[in-house]
Amino acid sequence: MRVLLWHGWLLDGSGSNVSVARIADSMRRAGHDVLLLCQEPHPGHFGFIDAWGTVNREISELVPTGAAPASGRVVLLRPQIGKLLPVFVYDEYEGFIVKTFTDLSEDELGDYLERNVTALRTAAEWHRPEVVIAGHAVPGPPVTRRAIGDGFVAKVHGSDLEYALKLQDRYVELARQGLEGAAVVAGASADVLARTAELVPSIKGRTLVVPPGVEVDRFRPRPRGPALETSATLLESDSETSRGRPASLDEAVLAALDARDDRMLDSLASRYDQGVPDPGAASRLRDLESFDGPLIGYIGKLIAPKGVERLIEALALLGSPARGLIIGFGTVRERLTALTEALDAGDVDAWRWLKEVSDLQLELDAREVESAAGIARRVTFTGKLDHRYAPAALAALDVLVVPSTLPEAFGIVSAEGAAVGALPLVARHTGLAEVATALENEVGRPGLFSFEPGDGATRRVAEGITRLLSLSASEKNDIRSSVSAYVAREWSWERAAQKLLDAAAG
Repeated sequence: MRVLLWHGWLLDGSGSNVSVARIADSMRRAGHDVLLLCQEPHPGHFGFIDAWGTVNREISELVPTGAAPASGRVVLLRPQIGKLLPVFVYDEYEGFIVKTFTDLSEDELGDYLERNVTALRTAAEWHRPEVVIAGHAVPGPPVTRRAIGDGFVAKVHGSDLEYALKLQDRYVELARQGLEGAAVVAGASADVLARTAELVPSIKGRTLVVPPGVEVDRFRPRPRGPALETSATLLESDSETSRGRPASLDEAVLAALDARDDRMLDSLASRYDQGVPDPGAASRLRDLESFDGPLIGYIGKLIAPKGVERLIEALALLGSPARGLIIGFGTVRERLTALTEALDAGDVDAWRWLKEVSDLQLELDAREVESAAGIARRVTFTGKLDHRYAPAALAALDVLVVPSTLPEAFGIVSAEGAAVGALPLVARHTGLAEVATALENEVGRPGLFSFEPGDGATRRVAEGITRLLSLSASEKNDIRSSVSAYVAREWSWERAAQKLLDAAAG
C-alpha cells in the first residue's frame, strides 16, 4: 500500500516525533511504500529511511541512505519552507529561525501553510498515495485538505491543543477547516480526543483511539551494568557529541547563579548543540555502572511544563543513597543545573531567587534546602539520548518519573519505562492517567504507578518513589515482568500502524 505521512518537525526528541518515526518504520517492515514529509535534518541517522530529498514545486534527486533492505520502503522528503519553523513549545532547531505558533503574524502563518501545501501537493502527485495520515490538529489537516482534498486520517497529539487552539481562536478555526475533511480523527487516548472535541465539536462520531507503541526489541529488561556499558560504548563512537554541552559550562551556571543573572543563565543554552548528547555522557553512564543503590530517572524535554524540578527536589527529600539520571535537552537545562547547584550548596537565598525568576515549581522549605547539600554528586545529566542510546540507559533505572504538568496525549516514555522494567511513576492526569490505570489494573495495584499533580506534588513524587522502592525483590520482579509483557502485548507500533491503516480503509 502506498502511504503518505505528513509531519512538520523532526523524528526524535518528542512524543509526536517518535510516534511518526516508529509508525513509518512499522509500515516499512510490513511491506508498505511510505513517503514521509518532515523537517528531519539527519535522515541517515534512522535505519528505516531508504532515501531522502527535498520538495517544493519539484522533488530533488533522491539520496540513498544505505539502509538495510526491508519488504517495504520509506522515502523522506523535506518540504522547503524557508528559514521559519513554527513550533508549539519553543526550542532550538538546527538551521531554523524558531517561533511559537502563537507568535506568528498572519503573513508568516499564511506563508508557512502555503509552502507546505505546495510541497504536499507535489509529493502526492508523485507518490499517488492510497492512504494519507496528517499529524496534529494544526497544521497537518488544513495543509492536507488544501493540498489533496478530503478523506485522510488526522492524528492529534495534545501540544497542538494546549499551545495553539486553546490560546488563539484562529487555530480553532484552522483546525476545524482541516479536521472536517478527515475521514477519521485519531488520538493516543480517549482524553486527547475528548479535549479535541471540546474545541472542534464537529469531529464527534469520527474519532478513534490509537495508542502509540514501544519498540519491544529495543526497550527490553537487562542488568544495569551491561545496559549502561552498551549506551556508553555507543556514545563513544558518536563524533557529534563534541558539539554537545561541555562540563565547563557548569562554572558559567555557578557564575550566573552567584550574580543572580537570569539573562546570563538563559543565554548559556545557545553555547552548544542541544540536539546531541553531552561529550561527557559516556563517562557519566560508566560512573553509574557499579552503583547498586536506587537509580531514579527522567527522559524527555527539559522545558518548564515537564516538571523535572519535581524529581530533583524529590531526590533531595529522599536523601542518600538514591541517585538521579536526567536524560534530555531543552531551554530549562541550565535552570535545572542551577537548581542542583543551589541545593548542593544548601544555599537558601539562591534557591529562593530561582523560584522568583523561573517557572520552576519549587516546594522545599529552608531546612530541606539546607539538608540537600551534596546532592550534585547524586544527579547525572547526559543531554539528549536518542533511540540509539536511550533504551539501554532506561533499563538501568529502578523508577522512571514522568512529572509532566502538560496535558499529555499518552506519555510514550512511561510505556517505554515499563517495557524495560523501570517502574513508572506518572502524574495522574490526562493521557498519563490512562497509562497509569492500565498498568495498575494489570498488576492489581491501584495507585502504584501514579501521583496526584498540583501543589505539594514534589512530596508525592518522593512518596511514590519510596512506595515503589519499598516493594520486596520478588514483588518488583513479578511487577516488572507483568508490565513489560503488557506493553509488548497491548502497545506495539505494529498494532498502532495497522489501526491507522484500517481506519483509512474505512
